[in-house]
Amino acid sequence: MGRQYTYEQKINLIEEFKQSNLPKQTFAKSKNIPCTTFRGWYWVYTEYGAEGLKKQKTPNHYSAETKISAVKAYRNGEGTLHEVTSKYGIKDTKQLRYWLIQYNDDKKLTDSPVGRKVIHVSKKTTLEERIQVVEYVTLQDHSYAAASEHFQVSYQQVRMWVMKAEHIGYSALADERGHKKTRDHVELTELDKLKLENRQLKAELEKHKAIEAFEKKFNEIQRGE
Repeated sequence: MGRQYTYEQKINLIEEFKQSNLPKQTFAKSKNIPCTTFRGWYWVYTEYGAEGLKKQKTPNHYSAETKISAVKAYRNGEGTLHEVTSKYGIKDTKQLRYWLIQYNDDKKLTDSPVGRKVIHVSKKTTLEERIQVVEYVTLQDHSYAAASEHFQVSYQQVRMWVMKAEHIGYSALADERGHKKTRDHVELTELDKLKLENRQLKAELEKHKAIEAFEKKFNEIQRGE
């Protein structure tokens, strides 16, 4: 995986670029930053301001309606990747590329939550079941509503588990705060926590590899290969 940059580093680099009068590609190369990465920062900065470069407090999960509309808009020539993502409120062009490849491969994009029967009653689950729900959303790109219906758990449970996993880690899913402890409650040892952290890191790496593969294929399609 590439180097991770802090919010302050991104802002400083963008300010330095604005003073340099260099093309983005030349400036990015001089700083050993992938050009696509720097272009992405600069686009977010110009569209959303400095605040847009801060790490989001909540994940973006888009409805199928948004995904399909954005894909069709791009395929119909209604704008560049950056223009379409801006129009539909999508923060990263990589996400749109991912949907385009899914669409081109005749893969069904996640159904829109509109019209779904939303489950409101919480369901008792095991730690493993909660992890499976989280990975269904974060790795397989399904919505909260789709996960709620697929696993027959409440929408609120799905949202809470995903947020816990993304901001604290898988070990947080063992915490049944707000509920009485049951026989399914898990008291994690330090070894258990390390195993969960390792599982989450492997899952994130696989997601990263999948996106890279989709980007490569997308570029091949763009070149007509």
